Amino acid sequence: MSTADSWSTIRLHHLRDLLAVVETGSLRAAARKLGLTQPSLTKSLRQLEEQTALALLVRSKHGVTLTSAGQHLVERARLIESELRRTAEDLELLRGGTVRSVSVGVSMATPLDFIARAVAALHQQDPGLSVQIFEGVQAKMIADVRQGVVDFAIMPVTQRDPLLDLRARPLFHTRVVVVGRAGHPCASARSLAELTGCHWITPHRRGVLDGMVERLATGMQLPPFNRPIQCDSSPMYWDLIAHTDLLGLSLATKLDDNSVAGAQIIYDGPPLREVSVSLVHRTDFPQNVIAGELARRCREEAAIYAHRRAGSMSVRT
Repeated sequence: MSTADSWSTIRLHHLRDLLAVVETGSLRAAARKLGLTQPSLTKSLRQLEEQTALALLVRSKHGVTLTSAGQHLVERARLIESELRRTAEDLELLRGGTVRSVSVGVSMATPLDFIARAVAALHQQDPGLSVQIFEGVQAKMIADVRQGVVDFAIMPVTQRDPLLDLRARPLFHTRVVVVGRAGHPCASARSLAELTGCHWITPHRRGVLDGMVERLATGMQLPPFNRPIQCDSSPMYWDLIAHTDLLGLSLATKLDDNSVAGAQIIYDGPPLREVSVSLVHRTDFPQNVIAGELARRCREEAAIYAHRRAGSMSVRT
C-alpha cells in the first residue's frame, strides 16, 4: 500500500481522538471527554500511528506528549476540524439559518476588562449565542488564528512579529513593563541592567514580550536573564509574581485587571518600548456575522477603555 493509500484510511474520529488527548493532556481525561473507554481510545490512537507509519505520542507515567510528527499532524487536524466547522456553518446559512457561535483568543498579556465588556454586551443582546474564549501565549494565539481554531485573537503585536498571512488591526498602544510584587527589593531600580541578576518567570512558549526584552538585553550587552520558572498558566503566573521575588514582563495596561492584585510596576524606563494591542485575524475574516459583531464590539470597548485610561493617567500626572 502506498503512503497516499495509507493516509486515505484515516478517519475523522482518529483525528478527533488525537486532538482530545492533546487538549486534556492524558488518555484517561480524553476518554472521559469523548465518552469512550480508555482501551477504545488507545486502540484508535494505535490505528492512527499504524496508518501514518509514524510515532505520534510519547506515553509516560506523567501523561502523553507529542512527537514532532504528532505536532505536525495536530496542526493539520485543527485545520481540518476548523474547515469542517466552517463548512457546517456555511451549509446552515444556505438552509436559511444563522451561525450561532464565535471563538476568540486572548493572549496572557492582554488586559481583559474591555474584552469582557464586549462579550457581556453580545451575550445580553442574544443569550442563545455560543461564545468560546481561549487564553494562551502569543505564539499559540497566532497558530490558533491561522488554523481557524478561533475566529480572531487579541494580543500585543510588534513590527517584528511573523504574522505573514494574517492581518492585525491596532486597538491601542501600551508600554512593556517589568512587574513584581508590592514591596519588591528591586522596586527602586533605575535601569534594566540592575534587574538582570534577579530570577524571572516567563511563559514556556516564547511570546512577544520575552523576545523584545531579550533582544534589547543583547543589544545592551547584558548577561542572559535567569529564568528558572516557565509558566503558561495566567493565574499561576500572576500568583507567583504577587507572592515571590520573581520578576516578569507585562503590558502596563494588564495591571488594571483585578486578577493581578498584589503586583506592581518595578521598571518601565528605556529601553522598554510600546507595543500595539491588536485584533488579529485571517484575510477571509469575518467568516460569520457573529464573529464580525463581536470584533466590532471589541474595537468599540477598546476605544472606550483607552480613552478612559488616558484620562486617568492625565489626572495622576
